[in-house]
Amino acid sequence: MMTPANEHISSPEKRLLVCCARTKLTPEVASTIRKILTGPLDWDYLLWEAQENSITPLLERHLSAVAPDAAPAASQEQLKKTCRANTVRCLYLTAELINILRLFQAQKIPAIPYKGPVVAAQAYGDFALREFEDLDIILRQSDLPKAHEIIVSLGYKPKFDWILSPGAPASLVPGEYNYRDEPRRTLVELHTEITLRHFPVKPDLDAFIRNLAPVRLSDRDILTFIAEDLLTMLCIHGSKDFWERLTWIADVSELVQSHPALDWDRVARFAASLHATRMLNLGLALAVRVLDASLPPEVSAGVQADRVACQVAAEVRQGLLSRPFRTLDAAGRFHFRRRMLAGTLDGWRYAMRLAVVPSEDDWQMMRLPPALAPLYVALRPLRLLQKYGWAGRRDVKPLS
Repeated sequence: MMTPANEHISSPEKRLLVCCARTKLTPEVASTIRKILTGPLDWDYLLWEAQENSITPLLERHLSAVAPDAAPAASQEQLKKTCRANTVRCLYLTAELINILRLFQAQKIPAIPYKGPVVAAQAYGDFALREFEDLDIILRQSDLPKAHEIIVSLGYKPKFDWILSPGAPASLVPGEYNYRDEPRRTLVELHTEITLRHFPVKPDLDAFIRNLAPVRLSDRDILTFIAEDLLTMLCIHGSKDFWERLTWIADVSELVQSHPALDWDRVARFAASLHATRMLNLGLALAVRVLDASLPPEVSAGVQADRVACQVAAEVRQGLLSRPFRTLDAAGRFHFRRRMLAGTLDGWRYAMRLAVVPSEDDWQMMRLPPALAPLYVALRPLRLLQKYGWAGRRDVKPLS
């Protein structure tokens, strides 16, 4: 077992995961994988962290190609079993997404699927190489009532059914409209211009809808973000969740590598329109520093010039490679948010807004009558301090 003195040193298991969190291996990375596999490895911990970081299919693919006999028999079987289940799951969720979008189209609801099977097709070229557990769809807030009826008609139950009920405070907007079908273990999340609160500015969904492109899913062309716009969307999402999973960095890296003809001027304009240039730079810095992504010289120079983004990238990298992984405490989360926007005043405003705008977790802690709903603004900081006051650890598989 690792001692407190060296618990933050990069473990071989973490280094192996980083080497495998990509679709293509260079000879140098393949050699590093073989070298790591010659030493002792905690395979239970490795497989646990692969699942936590949603990169089990990539791990299995590269181990099978580079060192097919390196893993113990039980671990090999577990990897294959997990990947088979993931492939079946991906097929099912892709079919479900196509069906939902078909029903939305019939009701003239413009909708933008992203992440999940869509980013798997756009960035990885094979949806079975990216794990995903839910379906994310962006639509206008004004279309939500009709979309809600469609999703419910398919057997899903809203997590917060009272939000859309008559008399519910209009100020109570969740981080996403969450629907679950427990028998099928399926989750659908609907996002609107109001729920996307981690965007530095309110997104213009009409502009999003005007600039979509088809991506092939199964035998259908599905409209979604063009690669140039998706890149910033992925970086905003990763920043929202503090880049705590390797798969979010892999999404950025794979998207860049699979689209060598990216219009980087378009990328920069789109990010600037959302005040998300720092988040874009952070995502690109992580793709380079963690997964060796290659950027055009002028883009790389721009990222390097953003010293704050590079500093945050170094911190995130250190955290991802540490054992055990530690989540940020309340102060760390606020400090992270504050640095997501260039400019001291803008950064503070952004962090303060996210610190006080109520979310569904605040409602679960205490249900207030509509007349007292404004008090959630005061309760939220208290809940965050209670939850993140001390640095937490992601659950770790017991050492064998």
